Amino acid sequence: MAILPLEKQPNLGNTIDALLKTPGRLIYELQQGEAKAVSLNLIFIAIGSLALFGFIMGLFSGGEQHWAVPLKVAGGGVIASLITLPSLYVFSCLNGMDMTLRKASAILLAGLALVGLILVGLCPVSWIFTQSTESAGFMGFLTLSFWTFGIAFGIALIFKGAKAAGVSNPIYIITWAGIFIAVTLQMSTSLRPLIGPADETFLPQEKRFFLEHWVKELGGESTD
Repeated sequence: MAILPLEKQPNLGNTIDALLKTPGRLIYELQQGEAKAVSLNLIFIAIGSLALFGFIMGLFSGGEQHWAVPLKVAGGGVIASLITLPSLYVFSCLNGMDMTLRKASAILLAGLALVGLILVGLCPVSWIFTQSTESAGFMGFLTLSFWTFGIAFGIALIFKGAKAAGVSNPIYIITWAGIFIAVTLQMSTSLRPLIGPADETFLPQEKRFFLEHWVKELGGESTD
């Protein structure tokens, strides 16, 4: 990953282009350059792209899910990132990195934005299935697969950022990645239903572990 400044002004289009092609330049700007402009762009990309993917998911059931699912997906992604930010900072420091909370926030924000862009790229595929199947179990499997695919790219970017910051032993970052994945999956359960019709309440009344929830979803036993 090249740790160099952006060659162009950090507008939204250039930020997206750099995030996909030269993410190291964004990390540089976040730490030493146009941090405010790039941060605002990444926040917009992350929230907007997650909301768009959520909107496509909401088309499966329609009704209230048109607005509820985008809000839950975008909000859940942001909350999961905030929850896991302290552990990313602490584990990075334990790994011997010259890490600050600002650097940790920058790396995590770039990773979340990349996850969102990957999901946006998969939106047309998700849309065609929302219009052609009534199987909540299959849609749950498809959405989980897409999220796994997107999060793999996001975590890979965070690994690259950590390596550029001086990480030689990735064990602590690997541990954090496992925590982040578990938190996002639990958020998907805590904010259900994301697939299927809306419940009477915006959030579920029943507490449920994400493994139990996804087994029921993929088995077609429940639509929440």
